Amino acid sequence: MNYWDKKVIREQLDKKLAFLKHFASSGVPLQGWIKAIREALGLSASQLGKRAGIDQSRISRLENAEKNGDLKLSSLQKIAKALNMKFVYGFVPDGTEDTLETMVRNQAKRIALRRIETLDHTMQLEKQALSVEEQKKALNDMIVKILVDPPKDFWDRDGE
Repeated sequence: MNYWDKKVIREQLDKKLAFLKHFASSGVPLQGWIKAIREALGLSASQLGKRAGIDQSRISRLENAEKNGDLKLSSLQKIAKALNMKFVYGFVPDGTEDTLETMVRNQAKRIALRRIETLDHTMQLEKQALSVEEQKKALNDMIVKILVDPPKDFWDRDGE
């Protein structure tokens, strides 16, 4: 798959992830989703267990496991079904990189900056240093080249 195909895929995923990013920023309830929803519906642990086909003590263990981040997806799906809900999960970009496209471009820029730094150093030694404008153009050209034809170790390095 070439760069342009991957770019279209990233852009489509970015549209879907934009919604999840807003949702993810609201955070998980302190007691976890299972307990928060169960209590909001007015269900006891015993009642939820009966609906899920498991005992009340297992519901308590699942609620604790959720708070600890130690819960299987299959368990979450089972509880969601017992609550007449759908379980959904996803990933959202973290920090300043708000889209997949930004993440890819930033990685290409880190690699390009490192390459330009090495190239500029060599050219300075040969008294052929690039002007600021030439450096900007070379950087942009190199970013595009890296994006279109990424090195095999694209994600293995931080601009080395």
